[in-house]
Amino acid sequence: MLAFAVLGLSVLGAGCAERRSSLETAEAAQAPSAAFYTVETPSAATVEAAALDPAGQKLRSWNELAPAVAASRAYVATRDAGEVAVARGDLTVTWAEVDASLARLQELLPRLDAEPELLARSFRWVGLSDGAEFSGYYEPVVKASRKRVPGYAYPLYRLPPDLKRLDLGEFHPELIGQRVVYRLARGSVVPYYSRADIDEKGALVGRGLELAWLADPLDRYFLHVQGSGRLHFTDGSEQPVAYAGTNGRSYVSIGRHLADLGLIPPGEVTMHAIRDWLLAHPDEAQATLRLNERYVFFRESDAPEPAGSMGRALTPLVSLAVDRSVFPLGAPLVFAVDLPVPDGGGKAATRPVRGIGLAQDAGGAIVGRRVDLFCGSGDEAAFAAGRLNGPGQVWMLLLPEQAGADKGASASVQRR
Repeated sequence: MLAFAVLGLSVLGAGCAERRSSLETAEAAQAPSAAFYTVETPSAATVEAAALDPAGQKLRSWNELAPAVAASRAYVATRDAGEVAVARGDLTVTWAEVDASLARLQELLPRLDAEPELLARSFRWVGLSDGAEFSGYYEPVVKASRKRVPGYAYPLYRLPPDLKRLDLGEFHPELIGQRVVYRLARGSVVPYYSRADIDEKGALVGRGLELAWLADPLDRYFLHVQGSGRLHFTDGSEQPVAYAGTNGRSYVSIGRHLADLGLIPPGEVTMHAIRDWLLAHPDEAQATLRLNERYVFFRESDAPEPAGSMGRALTPLVSLAVDRSVFPLGAPLVFAVDLPVPDGGGKAATRPVRGIGLAQDAGGAIVGRRVDLFCGSGDEAAFAAGRLNGPGQVWMLLLPEQAGADKGASASVQRR
């Protein structure tokens, strides 16, 4: 009975991270497909290495990358060394090869400030022939109260105990990695409450599930989209909160919805543009938010920094969320992108970031050539993440003796 009943429920990947980029907070872009890899020539890699600047990532020295590299190595150590980490086209990389590259980078960090060319001499640079499409995400800091008081009326909920999850892979091998989320109602299996059920009809009221009360309903919505954040309480204290689960309902991009209706120009859909539209149309805001039935639940976190899909702390302007079928989680990367920054007049300018990154996160919106840069916490990070939406470059660093790359690929550097 149950196996048949669950077919009507929402199905989602069991391993899929719920964190979404601020582009998906802006929620308008189609996921770009990954192209074939191209191997850069040593001379081209030397040019790129010379352009790298730790200051662009707010680092005083490349040696400050050591904790982040160690975090990647700790994750990779949990994998089977002989197992294939990624296989795409003619490129196959094992976890042992990922670790070897990380170990070499770890050795070079103390020397890179004076000898950036070591990156070109020590590694084979493997990039996407069509480049990457960048977006950004951040850790929201939102005003909150531990109790419901005037001005704080919007609950942030813990994971409800009646929310049930079923791994369909236990029933059939073709369903491995899929699950359903449901509840029992009068002995029947039904989908869990929707956003409208929870926020408008009070389906969870009176059950003691409130983790905190927020001042702004849009802060709550965008916290749902980001999947983690930091609560700033009225007494000045702060509490990190992390993703605990969802109601399993379908995710609907309200940014794409607004763009499709012509209410926001497609090229201008950002987190800030969506927020501005919702504030300017209060009579339509609730109905618009209701379109996205997906609802996120949270838990208190003891971690001082938000954690990525590796289960380890993310580093601002270093950690990148990637498609794990394109770049292995933990892999060392070099990237180049223009980061939005305030121009002093409330608009966005850009500054180039040419740096060393690490593939340390993943997410439902990060598919193919899409790469999501963790921008950090606070207003500056929100500004950058909410507006980052454009082309860039990413190269994976592999040791020269690693074989299997497409020998016939172009050797030219793809530049913007």
